[in-house]
Amino acid sequence: MKNALFPLFFLVSALSLSAQPNDVPVLSAAEAVQIALANNYDIQLARADAEIAHLNNTKGNAGMLPNVALVAGDNATLNGLQIQNLADGRLIEAYGVFSNNINASVQLEWTLFDGRRMYITKNRLNEIEALGQINLQAAVQQTTAEVLLRYYDIVRSQQQERALAEVIALNEERLRIAEARLAAGMAAQTDALQARIDLNQRKADLLAQQTATLVAKRELNRLLARDPGTSFTVDEGLQPAYNPDREALLQKIQTQNPALLSLQKSADVAALSVREAQTLGKPRIVGLSQLGGARTDNGAGFLLNNSSMGLTVGAQLNLPLYTGGNIRRQVEVAKVQAQQSATRLDAQRLALSAALDDQLAYYQTSRQALALEEENVVNARENLKVSTERFRLGQTNALETQTAQNSLEQALLRRNLALYNLKVGELQLRLLAGEL
Repeated sequence: MKNALFPLFFLVSALSLSAQPNDVPVLSAAEAVQIALANNYDIQLARADAEIAHLNNTKGNAGMLPNVALVAGDNATLNGLQIQNLADGRLIEAYGVFSNNINASVQLEWTLFDGRRMYITKNRLNEIEALGQINLQAAVQQTTAEVLLRYYDIVRSQQQERALAEVIALNEERLRIAEARLAAGMAAQTDALQARIDLNQRKADLLAQQTATLVAKRELNRLLARDPGTSFTVDEGLQPAYNPDREALLQKIQTQNPALLSLQKSADVAALSVREAQTLGKPRIVGLSQLGGARTDNGAGFLLNNSSMGLTVGAQLNLPLYTGGNIRRQVEVAKVQAQQSATRLDAQRLALSAALDDQLAYYQTSRQALALEEENVVNARENLKVSTERFRLGQTNALETQTAQNSLEQALLRRNLALYNLKVGELQLRLLAGEL
C-alpha cells in the first residue's frame, strides 16, 4: 500500500504547489491575438499609414481633375500728383488723386494632356495604396508571431514551475526518508542535511522561475496594449500537430509572404516612377478659363471709371526645350532606383528560400529532440521511483537518489524547452508562409 501511494503523493504535492488561484482568468492564445490586433500600437500605426495611402489615392491628387479658384481683389491708390497729356493737346494736372480697382473672377485650370503622366501617377497611387495594405498585413503577421511567441514562452515558464514543484515534492519525500533513517540510526546526518540543502535550492529555483513568469506576463500585456499588471494564466496545452510540407510552404511564400509582397509592390511603384519621369519631356497642354469682372474708379483724369465683365477661354502649351539635363537625370535616377527595388526583391526571394530550409531543419530537429526528451522523462521517473524505494529500504545511499532526482529535473526542463522550441519552429514556418 505504501508503494502504491508513493506516486500519488508526488502528484498531489506537485499540483498543490503549482495550482493557480480560481479567480485568475485563463487567457487563450486566440484571445491574446485578438486583443493585440485590436489594441497593439504597431498595428494602429500601420493601419494609419494604410489609411493615409488610401486618402492620397484620388484623381485630383493624380492631376486628372481641374482646379477651380475664386480670385478677388480691391486695390486703392492715392497719387500725390497725376499728370496726363491727351492727344487733343489738353493737359490734366491733379493733386491728391484717389483711385480704386475692384476685380473678381472664377478661374479654371485643367491639364488636358501631359504625355499620360496623370494616368501613370494614378496607377502609382493605386500601387502605393495596395502597398499600405500589404504593410498593414505584415504588421498584423509580425505582431501575431510576437504575441504567440511570448504566450508560449509563458506556457514554457509555467511548465517549468510545475516541473520544479514536482522536484520539490520529490526532495521533500527524500528528506522525510533521510530523517526517518537518521532517527532509526540507519544513516548518517549528512544525508538529511544534503536533502534539506537540495530542497531549499529547488525552492529558490521555483521562486526565480515564478519571477520569470511574471516578467513574461508583463511583456505580453505590453504587446496587448493593456495594464502590465493585468493578472491571467495561460492554457498549457502545447501538443504539436503541425506537419510542414516544403513545396506547399515554398508556394505560399511566393504568394503570401508579406515581406516579399511588399518588395514586389515597391518594385512596381519604382517602375511606374520611371514612366512618370519619362513624361517630363513631353508637351503639356493646359486649358484655361476665367469668368469675372472688374471696375476701376479714378478721382481725376480722362477716364473716371471703367467696368468690364465676361468669359475668357484659352489654352497653354508647355514644351520643355532645354532643362540643363535635369529631365534626363531624373529618368536615370528613377531607373537606378527601380533596379535597386528589383535587386532587393531577388535577394529576398533567395533569403526566404534559405530561411525555409533552415526553419524546416530546426523544426525536424526539435521534433526529434522532443521525442527523445519525452522518453528520457519516462525513464527518469522510473529510475527515481526505483532509487527512492531502494533508499527507503536501505539498499543504496542518498547520492544515488540525489543523482536520480537531478536526472529527472534536467529531463523535465529539457522536455519543456524542446516542446517550446517545436512551437517556435512552427510559428517561424507559418510566418514565412504568411499563414498567421
